[in-house]
Amino acid sequence: MTDKNDDSELLAALDLGSNSFHLIIARVHSATIEPIKRVKHRVKLRSGLDKSNELNCEAMLRAVSSLKEMGAIIKETRATKVRVVATHTIREAHNRNAFLTLAERALGFPIEIISGCEEARLIYQGVVQSESLLGRCLVIDIGGGSTEIVVGEGSETHYRESKSMGCLSFTERFFSKELNEKVFKKAEIAALQKLEFCSHRFKQFKWNRGFATSGTAKALLKAVGLVGDHSEKLLLSELLELRELLCQKSGFEKLAWVGIDEARAAVLPAGIAIMIAVMKSLGVSELTFCSAALREGVLLEMESQGNERSARLLTRQDMQTRYHVDRKQALQVAETCEYLWNQVAVDWKLEGAGFNVLLVEAAHLYEVGLQISVSDFQSHSGYILANSELPGFNQDEQQLLGVLVSNGRKKFKRRSLPLMRTVSHKVLTRLVRLFRLAVLLNNSRQPLVIDLLRMKVAGSHLQLTIDKGFFLEQALNVADLDKEAKLMAKLGHKLSYQLV
Repeated sequence: MTDKNDDSELLAALDLGSNSFHLIIARVHSATIEPIKRVKHRVKLRSGLDKSNELNCEAMLRAVSSLKEMGAIIKETRATKVRVVATHTIREAHNRNAFLTLAERALGFPIEIISGCEEARLIYQGVVQSESLLGRCLVIDIGGGSTEIVVGEGSETHYRESKSMGCLSFTERFFSKELNEKVFKKAEIAALQKLEFCSHRFKQFKWNRGFATSGTAKALLKAVGLVGDHSEKLLLSELLELRELLCQKSGFEKLAWVGIDEARAAVLPAGIAIMIAVMKSLGVSELTFCSAALREGVLLEMESQGNERSARLLTRQDMQTRYHVDRKQALQVAETCEYLWNQVAVDWKLEGAGFNVLLVEAAHLYEVGLQISVSDFQSHSGYILANSELPGFNQDEQQLLGVLVSNGRKKFKRRSLPLMRTVSHKVLTRLVRLFRLAVLLNNSRQPLVIDLLRMKVAGSHLQLTIDKGFFLEQALNVADLDKEAKLMAKLGHKLSYQLV
């Protein structure tokens, strides 16, 4: 029971899944979740995705109505931290930006689109931390539009995959007209084909325990009660028996006997086919059900942000090690970014959106492309950061990192900047200008006395006041500033400096 006198902060995590939207509001103490409120809306967003991958109006209206109610609940509970993540269907929708504009307005909070592999990582975190597991574990999550599989040990993931197969998409593809052994076989083969190029990677790791999570696994656990004893385990042998039962006359109707509602029953055969295929492909005979999933992982991630084991910090360190980044130089550029940001953020209206954090991360990872090319490394760095798996970053954040570093030196074509959902063109241009200046000031790779520099802005005009002792190689650094000023002038911006 919740202690009414507990004044610790409330966290809210909202998972916008392909079938259902799940909200959890909770307190988190030392990786232990104390739920205060849970809300689930079956929105069936995936059913509104047409052959052109466009969400139709009916699906969007269902989602917006749900989010309006969810937003009111979050505000009523006064949660201090809120994170909303969108998964497979919204990732796939070509008109996702139009939908997200409506959705964020209804909800009252920003929505992040996370990659499939990031979704898998967060699901894993929700399971292993909620279960307090230390050994090597396998986690399988079959959703409405995708299936996530991940193996890890403790809080670290070793390998993860997200496959575009879910109980809603496979129902549309295979089970919309009939239910028999032939259809099951087709669905299982299709799922096995999705897995044939990654199953061997998972088999390289020997896990101690396997878990299945989320709504499909929960329904399967109920359904196997028709052919076996009720337990907390999913056995492959019982799933095979259940498949045979559903192919029999009136077998499907028996799902109601174990408390499976009509909506869930309609998509369960697809869930059975996918789960059987996954277990066969990975050589798994049994899985334990775990009620924790993506939303719990999001909660735990929010609670851990900023500490020495946060996902972003671990990602940064891993990338720096993998690409042999000069960490001393990276730290100096990062500190310069932060210093410049603090002087202009208010006047340029940059505060409050977390852009300062991303500027710093861009600085730490700016030189990852040096392993590919010295002369044009910033372009390679931008591609790597935009397209790699970066645990702790959503898709919009990765795109912004890529834009910043790819424009960190040499030519800067303002018109070539991409249209981004979360950043206006004006703000994006200002962030790039700050980042370029931080890089330029550190071209000599010598220690800086950063306090000897002052900066202020007037519209798009950047004005620097620099103590002569700031530069060790004054002639070269001044030449760099002159070159940057000319480039900015061609773009309609002004950069000026004064040596005192």
